[in-house]
Amino acid sequence: MSVSDEYASILSVISTKIDHTTLRQDSVQFQNDLTSVIARLLKLKSDVYSKLALFSKNETIEDVSTSSLKFLSIDYYLAVLCSKKQAIGNKFNNPLSKNRMKISFLNKSVQLYMQFIIALQDFEILDSNLSKKIELFEETYKPTLAELYSQPKNGEDLSGAQLKRQQKIEMFRATKAADEKLALLESKYTNTEDDQDYDKEEEDILRDIYLQRMKSLSYKTFNELEQILYEEELLNNFTQMSPSEMVNATNSRNDSEGDHERKSEKGYTERLETLNKPLLSKKGKVLRNFTLLDKRTELVNKVRGYGQYGPTMTVEEFLEKEFEEGRVLQGGEEAPEVHDSDDEKWQDEQTYKAREWDEFKEANAKGSGNTINRG
Repeated sequence: MSVSDEYASILSVISTKIDHTTLRQDSVQFQNDLTSVIARLLKLKSDVYSKLALFSKNETIEDVSTSSLKFLSIDYYLAVLCSKKQAIGNKFNNPLSKNRMKISFLNKSVQLYMQFIIALQDFEILDSNLSKKIELFEETYKPTLAELYSQPKNGEDLSGAQLKRQQKIEMFRATKAADEKLALLESKYTNTEDDQDYDKEEEDILRDIYLQRMKSLSYKTFNELEQILYEEELLNNFTQMSPSEMVNATNSRNDSEGDHERKSEKGYTERLETLNKPLLSKKGKVLRNFTLLDKRTELVNKVRGYGQYGPTMTVEEFLEKEFEEGRVLQGGEEAPEVHDSDDEKWQDEQTYKAREWDEFKEANAKGSGNTINRG
């Protein structure tokens, strides 16, 4: 089997058994499949770079044959596979040792990603904006999260978050543009593939496809690097704890999240007040305080954790809007009115009601309405 056929076979296995598998990544079967395909890819890399010597530092991209260009992505796929590698077996039942082993796999993945990027830079395939980012790395093969996106030199400058957001938007747009250009070239190649008169044009388009694919993968590399460095930072924090502290921290976080969720579902409040009464009286008077929240806000806060709510409108503005739209707020039966004992009008009404009731009882003696014992 040729190296091209072997590479195509490996990429097919990665797609079916790694990227689109139904197995859990921490399962023994998945990790065995992962180890197997990594071994095949490492052997292929040895053949391409050492045995066949398809690439040389003295060559430019024009000196590299079209059929060899695709092998520049070997390090990219090795990096992807290493990022999924986990420690399994009885030796790694301890969470601390398992996390440390995972960190070593992630470090190797970062190194492979950077080898891929540097190779593209050496052949002048890498876009200039990505090349500038690499030049700012203090250690080329060990970038940090802070180095991925440039920040203001003054640490007190509050525009850092906005600057990072703008760079992320630009990176997203560049990634999308690279993918769209690749799709356009692939479509063009498909249309000319069956035409016998355009053999030279086909090869030119195929070469452009390989080069554009490398550019597309280079942008994906920076996105993957960010995710890996975040995960590595989290695992480093865990490995600095003792195993008992790790268990306690995990349990504490789970209990806290569970309590918060239960409180949210039950409408929990620490105030000494009754919630089972209406928001408004019949005359429109506000009877109790309330917070305006929509379902979307509640769901967002369940995901993102605790937060403070800021008022978007006054209670009076809200009630006016509700009445204009014909909606009526419901919150329970209205509490009975409490009358002042000094209210003479109310006392007169109660006196007349009592007299009418006495007159009715005198006119209708007890049992007079049931003379034939009907039950």
